[in-house]
Amino acid sequence: MKKYFVTLAVCLSLATGVWAGENFSTGETLFTHNRPSEAIPYLQNAISAEHEPRAYLYLALAYAQTGQYQLSLDTADKAMSVSGTNKKIIAYNAGNTAYTMGNYALAEQWFSTAISADPSYASPVLNRANARLQQKKYTESISDYNTYLALVPDDSQSEQITQIIAAIQAQMQKEEQEAILREQEAERLRIEEERMEAERAAEKERAAAEAAERRRRLLEDVAASLQDSQSENLSAGTESTVDYGYESDFE
Repeated sequence: MKKYFVTLAVCLSLATGVWAGENFSTGETLFTHNRPSEAIPYLQNAISAEHEPRAYLYLALAYAQTGQYQLSLDTADKAMSVSGTNKKIIAYNAGNTAYTMGNYALAEQWFSTAISADPSYASPVLNRANARLQQKKYTESISDYNTYLALVPDDSQSEQITQIIAAIQAQMQKEEQEAILREQEAERLRIEEERMEAERAAEKERAAAEAAERRRRLLEDVAASLQDSQSENLSAGTESTVDYGYESDFE
């Protein structure tokens, strides 16, 4: 499925007549002329020496454009507690940076922050839908896509987004059917295991009964053997007894 991801967007237009320090002016110029690496030290100085809140946005973007993603996110974190920073734009671009890093959960958080700052801000809604889709949060993703379409009904991507929604719904249905089949298979295996366990128990009981029957017969055989032996002994004793039923020759 093709993903639609809005690229880094910045509201870089500055109010006319706003004073800017030399470091910030130089850093801004370098950045807007696609020279982010050169802009970074000037923007750092604009923050530390000139206390310029607008420099945070440029610096975070310059870090992101030079592949220093964690520094970009760290700068965004700091900017969120600084007065005068454009927090919804900073949060939005931080979400884009986290998305580029593959940290979709963090991207979702940043986009949510941007949306909270301005619920009518459509771009983070679309990108949060993408971040949620990457995490297989299908229901929430569809909700965001629909919200975006409501905010920007004439967007050029509307048809494609509608196709994505349909594909997600089809995937959800497929996964639901697969889950049902897995449950049915698990139930079949459980029943089969119970049947086999019952057979093992019955076999064990039958073997125990057979063993008991063998012991009973053995005891009966032993008892019968002992009885025969005693009978033989008694018979031998009787044959050797002296018969006194005759007259003695010694009278």
